[in-house]
Amino acid sequence: MCTNLMISVPSNPGQRAPDAARMFVSARAMEMPGVIEQSVYVMPSKQHWPLHPVTPIAAVKEWTTLHWTNPFGFVGIAPSGSNWSSLPTFNDGINSEGLSVGALWLAPGTEYGHIGTQRNQVSFLDFPAWILGNFALVEDFLSAFQNITVVGPLPGEHFYVPLHYIVTDRTGRSAVIEFIGGKPNVYTCTNGVMTNWPTYDWQLTNVKNYFNLTLVGSGTSASGAGNPVGGGLVGLPGDSLSASRFVRATILSQGISQLPGDGRGWLPAPGVFRTAPPQKNPPGFAGPEQTAVMVALQLTQICMGTPYGMLLETVEDSPSTTGTPATTPPSYTTTYGDYTMWTCVRDHTHRKYYFMSAFSGILTMIDLSSLNFATTPAYPSAASIAVLPQGGAPWHVDATKMLTPATA
Repeated sequence: MCTNLMISVPSNPGQRAPDAARMFVSARAMEMPGVIEQSVYVMPSKQHWPLHPVTPIAAVKEWTTLHWTNPFGFVGIAPSGSNWSSLPTFNDGINSEGLSVGALWLAPGTEYGHIGTQRNQVSFLDFPAWILGNFALVEDFLSAFQNITVVGPLPGEHFYVPLHYIVTDRTGRSAVIEFIGGKPNVYTCTNGVMTNWPTYDWQLTNVKNYFNLTLVGSGTSASGAGNPVGGGLVGLPGDSLSASRFVRATILSQGISQLPGDGRGWLPAPGVFRTAPPQKNPPGFAGPEQTAVMVALQLTQICMGTPYGMLLETVEDSPSTTGTPATTPPSYTTTYGDYTMWTCVRDHTHRKYYFMSAFSGILTMIDLSSLNFATTPAYPSAASIAVLPQGGAPWHVDATKMLTPATA
């Protein structure tokens, strides 16, 4: 279970004309059961691909027959530690040009191309890295995508992981790629919304059933009669099914984009609160970058709806070893199911990558524009930061000592 969405805001509301350039920020949640060790990796430009583990696994060694050296460096999240691949196979990331990739679960139905000996054969495990390392725009990716074959094991085979992918660039254009019946289905969109099963075309049809929903209301909690707040969203699905999350993400992510480009109505808009001399950002208020990042994060958290311990499952206990008669009915234990392991925000305009783990309230940022991808160590010496488990990283900020007594 995963949810991906995107919002756009004026790059500098209140400072330019209404048709000012917009910034694009996308976000996603990674939802799975169990414990998957994961880290953020910095991959340099001129990295040779595919990567080869220190201890090669014969079953996957030759899946990718295409070899390349990526012109763009990137930052992304991948399994780490003792996972079976023993090398980073990215399920999310953004590159130095502001192009991102997200890999989300799509089952049943996903079937990659059959593993063979095609010259331009790319494993579904290497597919995100191929995109992140080679392309700046969705248009360029789609053109090159026609010349490769993405392969993987068949459903039920070892190492089979059913994924579909969303690619978004700095212009706000996105492409969704799904592999059904061994062939790719490609869709383009401008809202960056993707969840899980059913397939993307079904989701687009289903969301039309909610055409009547609106974010524009007749009042706020401080105005109007009765309780008008949110009345236009009556009927918005609130459960955790992927179809419901798709509808929520589609409807709710439209809100901030509808605010005027000239800054009118923007609470944190520069210029709304006058200062002398004029300041780009009013004291104590968020600028457009901070606003966009935090709104994208909050929207994703609303749409995912799967904090730890909310979705449970019942599993049969291990067979007794105490000599209990075989006729004794099995016992069951309730345990946690899917939960949001981490959430990330990708700022396509400013080339920044934010992430937050399931058990930490601190938003961590990596500024790609401050990295020198030409001198960044290559794999297997690539720099990394643990996401889950997060190790000794702080999970909160203690502000006790920052408290000051009131003054007259």
